[in-house]
Amino acid sequence: MTLPPNFDEPAFHAVRRLDAAVGRGQARVLRVLWFWVPSGSVALNIEFQQLLVSRFFTDIALQALLYGALIAVARSGGGAVDAALLGIAYLLPGVVLGMFGGVVADQLPKRVALAGAYVTMGAISILLPTVIGTSFRSLLLVLFAVRVLHQVSQPSEASAVPLVATQEELASATSFLSFASSAGEVVGKSMLAPILVRAYGVDPVTALAGVFLLFSATRVVNLTPSRHHTHTTSARSTLGTTDVVRWLLAERTMLWMLLLGALGSTTSVVLGVLGPQYTRDVLDVDPANALYVFAPAALGLVAALAAAPPMIQWMGERRTAMIGFVVVAVAMVALGAVDWLSAHVGWLGVVNIPHVPSEVETAAKISIFLGFGITLAAISVQTYIARRVPLELQGRTFALLGVFKDGLAITALLGLGTAAEALGVRAMMILAPAFLLGLSFAFDRFAGRWRQPPRQRGRLGI
Repeated sequence: MTLPPNFDEPAFHAVRRLDAAVGRGQARVLRVLWFWVPSGSVALNIEFQQLLVSRFFTDIALQALLYGALIAVARSGGGAVDAALLGIAYLLPGVVLGMFGGVVADQLPKRVALAGAYVTMGAISILLPTVIGTSFRSLLLVLFAVRVLHQVSQPSEASAVPLVATQEELASATSFLSFASSAGEVVGKSMLAPILVRAYGVDPVTALAGVFLLFSATRVVNLTPSRHHTHTTSARSTLGTTDVVRWLLAERTMLWMLLLGALGSTTSVVLGVLGPQYTRDVLDVDPANALYVFAPAALGLVAALAAAPPMIQWMGERRTAMIGFVVVAVAMVALGAVDWLSAHVGWLGVVNIPHVPSEVETAAKISIFLGFGITLAAISVQTYIARRVPLELQGRTFALLGVFKDGLAITALLGLGTAAEALGVRAMMILAPAFLLGLSFAFDRFAGRWRQPPRQRGRLGI
């Protein structure tokens, strides 16, 4: 018997060779895609590229799971209650377990937390549907379980950015990550899930999502801090989670930055859920076209990715985040007044699409500003946290941001959904910014009980 030439290789050497081959292919693809990136950009950092690819495939997997389940339930005759339950299964882990995930993210090395979470998420997506099937309850369980593990990977990934980027590169790094995340969401929910469910059913969606999550694990398993970072895992804070949360709530500037980031995300969730009703009741077109009505928001997203770093450098993260939310608020009101705008300023449009109502064209143009404002606020808040919060506390800070996002989204969906039923979708759009700001001021007032006079602050040594 003839032995293969590599019979004496160490264990798992073939796996490492495969990982190295994938890494070389990844580098070639990114070089082609980023031919316009200037020399010295953070996008050329290998460790940062690992985070980018990981974020891209993770968001593809999560959105494919969510929208694949939503489409499958709708095609099988499920109603709005079933869709709402899936949405709650997606959002609830962030509210209930977000801070626990932040604690894990702060205590474990980043690559251990990320790789462990991704491997477990991938195994759940592949194995659990194989064992229990893909009924509604099964999909509910799979989505919930994956999102529970996502509470560890999400803050771990966000807090890993300062490990692979300098202070000067943080704004650009956050912009690139936001672009990768948004691109992954678009691929997952508008391309992968609809095509696969329509052609083959929901089973391939869960399996492919699991494969993407396992691939994400391979990208971060070798993640190591760059040489310019001196932070080590032995320098972790001994502060308890309760102390950290109280400090974050007591610092009013930090609290409002977290709230601004959450408000932008909440607006995106509200439009994603109530968008079909808006296109039906206000624009008078098929609700199935909601995705295409708001698709131009991607143009605003790209514009914000380019504008955010210089704006942050010029006026700071707080003012940039506030400008982002103001743009979002004005765009929401404009969506509610789309008939008036179409009649009076429709001539401003530079593109006239044949056989498309002017109101639809106007709404599509407004969505560009919506995408710009949401992205601008998100980048500003994430950059602010990465620059101002100590590294050993960033996992819990990003986790608290996730709690705010999901908690406000659930509250806003309940409140604005009720308003849409009682007052109409048009009135809901106009009132939405005031409603969201009212929620934020109420929470700020609630958090005021932990606020101390300036001379008494700093007792945590943060």
